Amino acid sequence: MTEIKACVIGLGSMGRNHARVLSDLAGVSLLGVADPSEQIRRTYRPVAGVRVFADYREMLDVVRPDYAVVATPTELHAEVACEVMTRKINVLVEKPIAKRIDEAERMIALAAKQGVLLMVGHVERFNPAVRELRRRVEASDLGRLFQLHARRLGPFPRRIADVGVILDLATHDIDAMHYVTGSRVIRAFAETARKAHKTCEDMLSGLLRFESGEIGVLDVSWLSPKKLRELWVV
Repeated sequence: MTEIKACVIGLGSMGRNHARVLSDLAGVSLLGVADPSEQIRRTYRPVAGVRVFADYREMLDVVRPDYAVVATPTELHAEVACEVMTRKINVLVEKPIAKRIDEAERMIALAAKQGVLLMVGHVERFNPAVRELRRRVEASDLGRLFQLHARRLGPFPRRIADVGVILDLATHDIDAMHYVTGSRVIRAFAETARKAHKTCEDMLSGLLRFESGEIGVLDVSWLSPKKLRELWVV
């Protein structure tokens, strides 16, 4: 079987997680990682055969991957992902897909134009519990679905400075609800607060109305001393 050639752009905590998993994944060959920070590159210990680059463009030209993981700060997602896709390379971009809607739309349009795959790291779609919930909903094993409640709480992560809880955490729950219902959000109401984060919201209470009629309830924050992850349905 031909191995898929992969590379990782950005060696922050998520980039290193991707590199670690790709190094151990059967059928995948991690050929390169890139980060502009010399300090970060010095502290990274690649496995044998993985080259480390300062410039991701040089890495793409040298290793010629089948796909690239974009794990840069959110504000760079669109710029970097589009640069990768112009070379007809498939992209897995960390969530959120971008910081602004117009950037996300530009990425999606470019992927279609170039004929490449663009995927966002919405990992809850691969959570066995969420997948089983969707299966049961589709099979009508649970009866009619009325509401979905999501709670995602935890302490403030000082490593995250460029986005708030909506783009960093609530994206998981909104996408999970979309995945389970098979429907899109048509209306949203929300209240947010900023208590610990310097520039972005760190608490969200939200209500969603889905096109198929269900109501989604969101309770997301970085103000809890303990982590809590819940998704339940009515």
